[in-house]
Amino acid sequence: MVAVFGTPRTFVKFCLTGLSGVVVNLGSFQILLELGVHKYLASPIAIEISVFSNFFINNYWTFADRDLSSRKRIRGLRFHIVSLLALGVSYSTFIVLSELLPQVNPVWLQGCGIAPGTLVNYFLNSYWTFREEGR
Repeated sequence: MVAVFGTPRTFVKFCLTGLSGVVVNLGSFQILLELGVHKYLASPIAIEISVFSNFFINNYWTFADRDLSSRKRIRGLRFHIVSLLALGVSYSTFIVLSELLPQVNPVWLQGCGIAPGTLVNYFLNSYWTFREEGR
């Protein structure tokens, strides 16, 4: 089980990195809304901005202790693929909640969409993107 999920320390570091991504995501989302970008366009843009910041933090800090044989560009591509899947989960959640709860501030709904995407993101990145050599 540790081979797939990593150590509890790695998961905590992943969550802290994710927390910084939440700040980047929600901050970018709020700025885009204030610039007049429609919420359905601002959401995936904000998610994408946070994907880039999270890759660099995960690559150089969260999974830095792993013996990674793949090149950074390959890891970056894998991270992006996984993030697109997580984006799909997050964005779908955001849209459903926006339709069900139109009176709720969209920043709150964007935050709610982040949670299920986090689980998909960690599992796939730990198992595939940042998998140690020989595992």
